[in-house]
Amino acid sequence: MPVFFKKPTNILVTVALAVAAYIVYWPYAIDDDPSRYHAAALLVIAVTFWSTHKLPEHVTALILMLGAVLMSVAPASTAFSGFGSGGTWLIFGGLIIGAAISGAELDKRIVDTILQRITLSYGGTITALMLLSFVLAIIIPSTIPRILLLMPIALTIADRMGFEMGSRGANGIAMTVGVGSFFPSWSLLPANLPVVVHTAAIETIYGVAPNYGEHFTIHFPVMGLLRGAVCGTVLYFLFRSDAKIVQHRASLKPLNAQGRRLLVLLAITLGFWVTDFLHGVAPGWVALAAAIIILMPCSGMLAEDAFRNKINFSPVFYIAGILSIGAILSNSGLDLWLASYVIDLLQFEKNQNAINFALILGIGLCSSLAMTAPGAPALTVPLAEALADATGIPLLTVLMAELTGQSLVLLPYAAPPAAVAIIVGGVRVIDAVKSMFFTTMATVILLAPIQYLYWTIIGLFE
Repeated sequence: MPVFFKKPTNILVTVALAVAAYIVYWPYAIDDDPSRYHAAALLVIAVTFWSTHKLPEHVTALILMLGAVLMSVAPASTAFSGFGSGGTWLIFGGLIIGAAISGAELDKRIVDTILQRITLSYGGTITALMLLSFVLAIIIPSTIPRILLLMPIALTIADRMGFEMGSRGANGIAMTVGVGSFFPSWSLLPANLPVVVHTAAIETIYGVAPNYGEHFTIHFPVMGLLRGAVCGTVLYFLFRSDAKIVQHRASLKPLNAQGRRLLVLLAITLGFWVTDFLHGVAPGWVALAAAIIILMPCSGMLAEDAFRNKINFSPVFYIAGILSIGAILSNSGLDLWLASYVIDLLQFEKNQNAINFALILGIGLCSSLAMTAPGAPALTVPLAEALADATGIPLLTVLMAELTGQSLVLLPYAAPPAAVAIIVGGVRVIDAVKSMFFTTMATVILLAPIQYLYWTIIGLFE
């Protein structure tokens, strides 16, 4: 057997390309309109390369958008519509804001200020890191930078407790940073990439999107607050170890002018995010405005060479590609075909809200396993309107249930931040798998029913 075919991912890519080629050929054989088939072929290629990481995600996104134009699946304005979405610019703004925060070391100051005031046992460390992960999610709209910030601090504390990197105790502390940075932040609109993608896809396809306050109200009580508590408890019992009790010491230098200016801007930005239900300006445009202010040479909040040399903008193209998928599917009619197939397969019935809610959660869960969490909205959001018609559940509720399902990530490969935690934290893969699987299963068993009851109380099923 050739070396190329000894890797399962290479075999998968080869099969997917063959399937895509056959799909492209098939409409000509049966004399049918090729648009839907060409869109399906592009979707197969995009899902395969995003799932296997055989190409950089932004390269796959550009191939998808260009292919849609060249194959006459969609006009350029539709194929590249992701660049007009507020979600894409929220990611762009988040990258600039994150670089400025890192440059001013404001993130480290926040962490040190909190940690130096508490004494940490093993359970206290798990609790503190879960809380810190959420606090940082409020001001840093990107999960991986939060993990990269917290992980060295977490590993230092683990070392002081007597845990070597890779030990059971250290792995539990490291995965608390990964899980805590990823899961509870789904309740904050700008703080998690899959949430941004999902919300932006709603805006691209349906022309509306939940604002910051509405999203917070829908998700935070159960999938933010309670989920953080459940995840912390599960991780504690999975990795509980005997440890020394330590005090984290850090000398705090006075905040310089750059940091003070940035802190004021962050407070204003957060204020606009929280009150978007009053002024109607979407979080993406607020983030872009903040980024422009930071990029002004007179602001002094970002090094002059940072934009060119220190910021990786590939996520912007990746997100634009994912957001364009929904518009491409809608333009070709493939979304309606997929929706009818899913509805026939699952046999939805109206006035069965609890069962339908569980099935929609399942769709979201399976989509995140198939495309990873950031890519899942490309499959689920275009189906939402048809699912709403089939179940009798309001469209917004279906969309939010899909999002909740996508957050039920069972395995680390489907969540890029978990992979970062594994690498940076020196975590054994089996421990990362246990962390993701058991925290998600606890969420499904304990919190999904509570989420349904909470949504019923606040009227989301009416």
